[in-house]
Parts: sequence; structure tokens; C-alpha cells
Amino acid sequence: RTERWAALVAHRRAGKTVACIMDEIDAALRCPLPFGQFAYVAPYLAQAKEVAWEYLKRFAQPVTEDKNEAELWVQVMGGARIRIHGADNPNRLRGAYLDGVVLDEYADMRPSVWGEIIRPMLADRKGGATFIGTPKGRNEFFQVWDAAQFDPAWYSVMLRASETGLIPKAELADAK
Repeated sequence: RTERWAALVAHRRAGKTVACIMDEIDAALRCPLPFGQFAYVAPYLAQAKEVAWEYLKRFAQPVTEDKNEAELWVQVMGGARIRIHGADNPNRLRGAYLDGVVLDEYADMRPSVWGEIIRPMLADRKGGATFIGTPKGRNEFFQVWDAAQFDPAWYSVMLRASETGLIPKAELADAK
């Protein structure tokens, strides 16, 4: 995509986290600015580590210059870093800048995390943001998704389990 902002609504097991981690690795490798900084943020740090850390290490491995298990970051060739964060301690994010961010399960985060902390981190370097999640009613994520439908500056896609073919129909029927 070429848009700075993205909203991805996708069913469970659709691969949205893997796709976004791969997108961040690609963006980090292509970052034209020095000392690129990218982040993956889930509602809780433990959740972020469980969901995305192994993917980040595995898929960045061929282009990894350095990594820090304790701080949950990978540095790719060229010097850009991708770090795993939790929105449960948003003040830990303050003071840094970002060239790109993924907000996973945004519906479960406090809205102030975006408006007061992460959005300003993107301003000076014109970084982009991708909001991903599954529907959970008419909440902040729904509002982001809804607004993205009418704004050409946004990329948006919805992947329904009944349409992707990723989950067998019999499994969907059984889950229902």
C-alpha cells in the first residue's frame, strides 16, 4: 500500500499479525531516515510478546544486525529497529519517535494511547500507523475503521472468515 494510515479488520487466524510484522520489517529496511524506529503495540506487553516477538525474530533473522531479548527489539541491516510494546504502560513510549507503528487489537486499548502518545511520536518523521483487530462492537476501533472508509488517505480492508476460505466451512459452522 502507499497510504500512510491503514485499518485492517480481519477474523481470527487470518494472519494479520504476521502480515504486519513483515510489513514493518520491509519498512525498516527501506527507511530513508537515520536510526529508524518502528513499533508493534498490543494492549498488554505480555500479549505483545506472546503474539508477535517470535514472529519478529524469525522473519527478521536473515536481515538482523542485532537484537535484544530483554528489551524486545530487533535491529535490521541499515540500523532501523523494530520494538515490541504493550499499551498497558503507555508512558514507557513517551519521548521517542516512530517511523511506523502497528496497533494490534486497538479496540482493547485506551484511546488516549493513540491521541496523546503515539500520534505525536509519528509527526516529525511523518510515520505511518496500521490499526488491526477483530470487531468487538462500536468502539474506538470501529470509529477508526468507519472513518477510513471515506478518507482516501487511508487504506482499509475487511477479511471475513466466511469469505477468505482460510477456515474450513465445517469449522466455522462448529464454532457457531
